[in-house]
Amino acid sequence: MSMDTRRIDPEDVLLLAADTARVVLESGGETYRAEDAAQAVCSALGGAEAECFATPTGIQLSFTGFDGRVHSIVRRVKKRSMNLERLSRVNDLARRLYAGELDFDGAARELDLTERRPGYPLGVSLAAAATGTGFFTLLFGGGWNDALVAAAVGALLSRVTRILARRQISDFFTNIAGGAAAALLCLAAEHLGLAASADTTIIGVIMLLVPGVAITNAIRDTIAGDLVAGVARGADAFMAAAAISIGSGGAFELWRRLFPGTL
Repeated sequence: MSMDTRRIDPEDVLLLAADTARVVLESGGETYRAEDAAQAVCSALGGAEAECFATPTGIQLSFTGFDGRVHSIVRRVKKRSMNLERLSRVNDLARRLYAGELDFDGAARELDLTERRPGYPLGVSLAAAATGTGFFTLLFGGGWNDALVAAAVGALLSRVTRILARRQISDFFTNIAGGAAAALLCLAAEHLGLAASADTTIIGVIMLLVPGVAITNAIRDTIAGDLVAGVARGADAFMAAAAISIGSGGAFELWRRLFPGTL
């Protein structure tokens, strides 16, 4: 598909490229992926000398338009989650646009549809959380009764964290609440005889909150030389781990005070 890029307003190209990079970061993508996507959009639509600097919380993008002027934008990234389907769609959009299979209007329309696309249904999310926490409990040496308890608590925890995220509660406090809820529910299950080992069950459930992707991306960005992004993602992962520890530790202390001698 051929298109006359001179008919496209460079400011519109700038906004489309910035939004493409923003969606990549909001969907859990690496910073280099966001930079590559933004540069591909700019280059495909007539921009020259496209440069993009992305961090987990912001994007700086500039390029030289056909009018000879430098156009630039700074865009904040205020929310981050993990949505690999959306990430895959945005990557495919950037590749197709760069290959000439999409024009500007088609790319803008597909990006809008990708952003509006709803997440996984509630049943799928609950089933995934239950399966993951249950098998993690088995992996850490728990019995089948521990796995079943972990599956039930994991499904409930998934729902609670989703509600808190919709109400724009910060990830730090969400992880504190999640760690506390996981510990209290698993301790209660052991106390009632439903689980044989509260420790193993708690570890299995907490794996639902552990920022494994953030840790992996932090290591990857640091090795690749993206030191700002690597340090930022590492700090984000550290704060998440600290919040989980605060929540679960506080729950243990509360249980110890309420039921002396049971721990």
